Amino acid sequence: MFWVFVVLMITIQCGLCDKVSPKPGLKLFREDYKSVEETCLAVGFVRNNCTEPNYRMVAFDVRLKENKRNLADKARVVFETVDLNEGLGYNASTGIFTASSNGIYVFDWTTLAWTGQCAFTSLVVNNQLKSWIYCCGGQIYLPCSKMTIVKLQKEDKVWIGVYQGPANIHRHYTSFSGYKL
Repeated sequence: MFWVFVVLMITIQCGLCDKVSPKPGLKLFREDYKSVEETCLAVGFVRNNCTEPNYRMVAFDVRLKENKRNLADKARVVFETVDLNEGLGYNASTGIFTASSNGIYVFDWTTLAWTGQCAFTSLVVNNQLKSWIYCCGGQIYLPCSKMTIVKLQKEDKVWIGVYQGPANIHRHYTSFSGYKL
């Protein structure tokens, strides 16, 4: 009788297990996720950038190694210290970022003007000024920042330039960064 009772309990337990929704396995999760992703792509909800065979992440973050004094009009600010250069678009010897593909890019730069001096800088795209910072420190060091979004074509050149000199830029807190959306 005892064994009949044990067998009956095991049968009931296993029968109840079938009625409880099990957690989906990894294989089922991947299949479901893939179908959701494909559906979103098909209706245009998600762009297909990450799955394209030629897609490469593009991002850089650079800063000054040394102070820049008396930079003249149209001088290029060369950021020598590279903290990030994913996609290898930034050239630390020239200070120029080269777009690896067509797309929308976001750039940000910060300059720190010396006390009582100025640093008028601009985002330059293919020798054209696109965005400006008017940064003049009075009795204090003055940090100034700007973010700009631009549409670039492959091989377009981008850098930070001086639009009115002389510019005096302190190395601390002065940086330039960008990435492709």
